[in-house]
Amino acid sequence: MLPPYLLAASLLAAVIVFGSWLRRLRARSIAFLPGPQPGSWLSGNTPEFFRPKEAGDADFAWTLEYGNAICIKGAFGSEVLFITDPKALQYVLNTAAYHFPKPPDIRAGIQLSVGRGIAWAEGMQHSRHRKIMNPAFSYHALRGFLPLFHHTAQRTVSKLKEYVHENGQSSAVVNVPTWLSRTTLDAIGIAAFDYQFGAIDQGSDNKLSNAYKNLFVETNLNRTQLTFAYQAFVGLLPPWLVTLAHRAPIKRYRRWQSYMKTAREVGQKLVDRQMSSNVAVKEGSKDVMSILIKANLSENPKTKLTNEEILAQLTTLFLAGHETTASTVTWALYELSRHSDFQTKVRQEIKVTREQAAQRGDHYLSIADLDSMTCLLALMKETLRYHPIVSGLARVAGRDDVIPLAIPQKTRAGEAITSIPVSRGQRIAISISGYNRLKSVWGDDADQWRPERFLQSEGVGSQKTSVGVFANIATFSSGQRSCIGWRFALIEMQAILIELLENLEFSPPPGNIEIIRGATGLMSPMIKGSSSRSVELPLTITPISS
Repeated sequence: MLPPYLLAASLLAAVIVFGSWLRRLRARSIAFLPGPQPGSWLSGNTPEFFRPKEAGDADFAWTLEYGNAICIKGAFGSEVLFITDPKALQYVLNTAAYHFPKPPDIRAGIQLSVGRGIAWAEGMQHSRHRKIMNPAFSYHALRGFLPLFHHTAQRTVSKLKEYVHENGQSSAVVNVPTWLSRTTLDAIGIAAFDYQFGAIDQGSDNKLSNAYKNLFVETNLNRTQLTFAYQAFVGLLPPWLVTLAHRAPIKRYRRWQSYMKTAREVGQKLVDRQMSSNVAVKEGSKDVMSILIKANLSENPKTKLTNEEILAQLTTLFLAGHETTASTVTWALYELSRHSDFQTKVRQEIKVTREQAAQRGDHYLSIADLDSMTCLLALMKETLRYHPIVSGLARVAGRDDVIPLAIPQKTRAGEAITSIPVSRGQRIAISISGYNRLKSVWGDDADQWRPERFLQSEGVGSQKTSVGVFANIATFSSGQRSCIGWRFALIEMQAILIELLENLEFSPPPGNIEIIRGATGLMSPMIKGSSSRSVELPLTITPISS
């Protein structure tokens, strides 16, 4: 006979799953839409979606075979609306954004990984968080960050040149993601918090940097069907039970908790430092840390953040502000190593722009200089399109609604429809990877990395339906819930690439090394067939003589 606590837990689970099933019976079905057959009732198509050979494989295959608005199966037999259609994305992310919140299981996962900050918040709570933090990412604030980004990248260049010199060769092979992760961690530390994390100089001895090392690989790669089902089950629990569920003896949960312990310790150290220095009361301070402390001291409920909310904002910025940026720059360098002609074009553009700035008497480039560099911008746009770090987003309908379509979708019966009615509670999977590769938006060569598409006069991606905050690309999401730091990230990536390409040449490493898009929750570069199960993208670097 089962112990009483296991019996009680089993009964609770059965009641919760049965209640979810009853709610689905009353909801409008989307089974009239085509879609792939599920692998099992327990996890549906979830393993194909989150555990493909390469990130995005399922998205591309399903879109090609079934269309841009289809029905896939989630855990416990649930129906999920999978969309890549531009107008559907625009409606869910922009037009009716707060009527399509994140599903409970996704919010539970965010709470586990970064806490109850801006990424977790919904509705008016999210609007409050965003309004408080927006000044830290204004044009005025970003203009002051640019020299800091350049200086941080220059330190990385110096370290890489030292590494080549120590090897006694004219070039050396380095694991690019490792160096860029350290660079972006230090960049956000000095720009957002006026704090030196020291990741570039300390290397593998840096505690916070080590906490992030292979975090997504260890928590998300090759998950079992049971973990997908358990995550869905956690999303059905009342909020007071979610924290308890996350204490289950599951390896991925323990890894997130270990990382969070370190990140929160660092975050609290930053808060204590700022409070003791009394910088928070200084008028006009627009850095992230000052804005957060001011919000903590505010007596107005509309502009106040609790200490717990501040720590959650910090851990969110630590993670989103450096890991995703580092991965994008890594993919950009990877593509440039395989397209040496375009690498030469970008490097020449940097040289010309530097000379123009020097003639003005400027030591650093300005944001206007960055905006004028068309080849560098094309590199960024195409990399963000082709290698979106987050492959997709999840939403749930907060009301009965009708989602419009730009591209007519055929039903299982062969009828072409231009909208899809959904019931409250309908889960929606938004495929960023799929949308970013739509041939109807990006041309017949959408499956190729070709930055020249953004240099064409007719303007690729200039469709009637606008999606995303940058170049019609969905990578930074869109609407009220778009990435609050997208401009920060873009300028940071441009500054890093300028310093690296001005001083180093990047080429493929020796041997037949194949890089794949690891499905780790992010689109992580990994070596095919490697036993290391880690983020890896080795490239040969060669210092360029002045």
